[in-house]
Amino acid sequence: MVDSVTVVKFAGCIVPFYVLFRYIECYRRNTLLRNIPTVGYSSSLLSYISAFRLFLHSREIIGEGYHRYHGSAFKIAQINQWHVIVSGPRMIDDIRRARDDQLSLRFAADEATQARYTIGDYRHDHDFYRVGAIRSSITPAIGLRFSDVRDEIVAAFADEVPASQNWIKVPVIETARRIVSRTSNRLFVGLPLCRDPDYRDLNVEFTIDVMTSAQILLLFPDFMKPFVARLVTNIPKQIHRAANLLRPYIQDRLDREMEYGPDWPEKPDDLLSWLIDNTPAERKSVETIALQVLIINFGAIHTTSIAFTSTFYFLACHPEFTDPLREEIQSIVEEDGWTKAAMARMRKLDSFIKESQRMAGNGVTSMNRKVLKDFTFSDGTTVPAGCFISAASWATHNDDNVYPDAHQFKGFRFVDVEANHMVSPTLDYIIFGHGRHAWYVSSAATNHWWLSKNSSPGRFFAVNELKAMLAHILMTYDVKFEDERTSPPPPTWFEMSLIPDLKAEVLFRARV
Repeated sequence: MVDSVTVVKFAGCIVPFYVLFRYIECYRRNTLLRNIPTVGYSSSLLSYISAFRLFLHSREIIGEGYHRYHGSAFKIAQINQWHVIVSGPRMIDDIRRARDDQLSLRFAADEATQARYTIGDYRHDHDFYRVGAIRSSITPAIGLRFSDVRDEIVAAFADEVPASQNWIKVPVIETARRIVSRTSNRLFVGLPLCRDPDYRDLNVEFTIDVMTSAQILLLFPDFMKPFVARLVTNIPKQIHRAANLLRPYIQDRLDREMEYGPDWPEKPDDLLSWLIDNTPAERKSVETIALQVLIINFGAIHTTSIAFTSTFYFLACHPEFTDPLREEIQSIVEEDGWTKAAMARMRKLDSFIKESQRMAGNGVTSMNRKVLKDFTFSDGTTVPAGCFISAASWATHNDDNVYPDAHQFKGFRFVDVEANHMVSPTLDYIIFGHGRHAWYVSSAATNHWWLSKNSSPGRFFAVNELKAMLAHILMTYDVKFEDERTSPPPPTWFEMSLIPDLKAEVLFRARV
């Protein structure tokens, strides 16, 4: 047995070397960062002033860096780290081509949601199963079960927005969350659970709780976050509630699998079945599977409902696009019906969504990555491990040199430009959090990037769901703002995020 004196002597030998190593590593890291210009203060103490300014003035700060250092890198201070921002096709392409073990989307997403403190450390244990579930279960189901998606959209809107001859006020974001929850869960867990009000409300509340808690936690240094998280989040109770709601459905399927084998008669073809089939036996419990369903719902509800809300605001304040969109939808549906193939042909609707997201995407940056290993751009700029890298998406999308009349909404801007169609994005369109990988089905024309593991696996379902919801609104309702405004309600900016007006209401009536 090693005595305490030996341990102390050993520590006395090791600690100085460890301290020296950390000093050298810190010096090397700071040297690399000093080579990258700073927008704001760069000194250790004064940089906190810039970090706090970022919470309310991120557009101005990053816009300044974009114009001063376009085509290269600059850095900005955040509370806990330096954040490197790049612009220009070459730098953005460098991020796109980077391996996952160099620049990590997953770790960047964890930071944005403060997942360590909101969702919990278990998240990494289940990543493979959740991503596999989306790619193997949800994505193929878009075409095979589009009729179910369409059926749920029709039923959900009928419940949430009854078609009346009189104008009725509808709170947009709240309604969008409930409809997205129902529609997504038609493929996730099927009927009747997808329509259960308690289950729907749980998924919406969990989504709101994670994002609200994350925004609060970003205000605090790391050492305070575990304590603050206990005060601001209700997530442990929500996880317990999810297990209780899903228990009868999961247990019934587990019992049938035990009795009849994995291919038992009348087995539902949905996400829940895939999770049960692919979760290892030692983890196959009600709690584990319920947790996976809850987290997949978080990803589905938050991004799609926010994108729907910002796009719908443009639709409600630009009635001049209504008739051309209706004509396109009507002619295509008459030929193809309400199908995935029909959605793919709706070029004007496609362009309208894309232009809305160009002008009101979900933040000032995109293609967010955490640097896991020192990363060198093609111009020789090296960013040390531990930093974050993003593209200046808002500034790019509002640059007149990239998009003529960039500050003007042109709903059909992308209709006649094949290269800019949603299935063939360019390096100048970097929307929705994951850069080029956000919305798109890629083709050989877009080179080898379609093999990237950074692709958002739920993007195929999200874009089809969004288009189907908007197409249904156009064919079923007339919509407008009560004050007949000609621009969307002003969004809220908080640090890097753009949040559409969460209280705005829009008038609906049955289509005349």
